[in-house]
Amino acid sequence: MTTTSREEEAQKMLGQLQMKMIDIQTSLKKSTGQIEGLKREIQRSKLTDKEINTLKPETPMFSPVGRMFVLHSKAEIREQIENKIKTCEDDIKKQETTKTFLEKQMRDCETQFKERLGGTGGKKSRS
Repeated sequence: MTTTSREEEAQKMLGQLQMKMIDIQTSLKKSTGQIEGLKREIQRSKLTDKEINTLKPETPMFSPVGRMFVLHSKAEIREQIENKIKTCEDDIKKQETTKTFLEKQMRDCETQFKERLGGTGGKKSRS
């Protein structure tokens, strides 16, 4: 009877570890997707800045604000783009830190899972 309860307990723990691993994998995919999106945003902003540099300083430029467009100078638009790039780069650093932490958690979970699986497998063969 105790062997059965131990096996049930071990199965329950393995199930919990497996669910935790799935949650971590989901978070890793989300984090990776966010990093890729931020990199695309930086690339898009740099291309926009490059095109704006080819225009004359007195050219009227507009930036979107909700459903309207606001007239700005070339310098203001370039400053907005630079701020956007800096913000995206900071967000990428944060996401990479999160991703590194999640990868470490994933390795720890895999190790625990293998230990538990190996431990329960040994118990089953002894019974």
